[in-house]
Amino acid sequence: MKVAIHQPHYFPWLGYLNKMASVDEFIILDEVQLSDNSNMCRNRFLTKTGKERYLTVSFEKKDYMKKRFCDVKLNTQVNWQRDHKNFLFDTYGKLVGFNEVWSEIKHIFEKRYETAYEVSMDSILVLRELFDIRTPLIYQSTIDYCKQTRKNDLVLSLCEALHAQIYLSGNGAKKYMQVDSFLKKGINVEFQEFSHPCYPQAFSSVFIPNLSSLDLLFNCGIEASRRIFWCNIENK
Repeated sequence: MKVAIHQPHYFPWLGYLNKMASVDEFIILDEVQLSDNSNMCRNRFLTKTGKERYLTVSFEKKDYMKKRFCDVKLNTQVNWQRDHKNFLFDTYGKLVGFNEVWSEIKHIFEKRYETAYEVSMDSILVLRELFDIRTPLIYQSTIDYCKQTRKNDLVLSLCEALHAQIYLSGNGAKKYMQVDSFLKKGINVEFQEFSHPCYPQAFSSVFIPNLSSLDLLFNCGIEASRRIFWCNIENK
């Protein structure tokens, strides 16, 4: 069995979904701390002038790095749902895929949330449906593992608990990952090979990769986006 592990992200990029679709089980880290400057509460989009802009879910900053992500409350003084909705309508509203995609994601901008984690998870779940990804999601909090482990040992402990034979890691982990510790436990480590697909992209004459997956969906529509997404996996 092949396993991948990741924190929740807000409307994640295609590489995140590619990893999810490439494994047998995908572990969601719902008990880790909110990382500073991570995409757990934000992601990148394009403006009409072709500039990149982050949309960020506003959360309470007090002691947030000492809390589990699932316990970080939203900042009720900022109407991020209205702001994100207005930006998406103004920027992408006239594109070919907007209306059909909006009907599937609009609840995220209408629902009453308490935590930033709930928002990010709803965004992942809806993208999982839009791209027809069937990989089961396993939540860290439901797994019986050593709760004191951190970093490399945390990943290893989760893989052991699920009896993983292969762990699919992001390429960025090559610098610090202790692969030998996995091999000693009978777990092979593979590093994700992801080549970002290009697609017709409004607002930029030069293709800009690594945006939220919504950029592909808005530009191309659901069916075309699925074909692009799955073709990229099948051609690895």
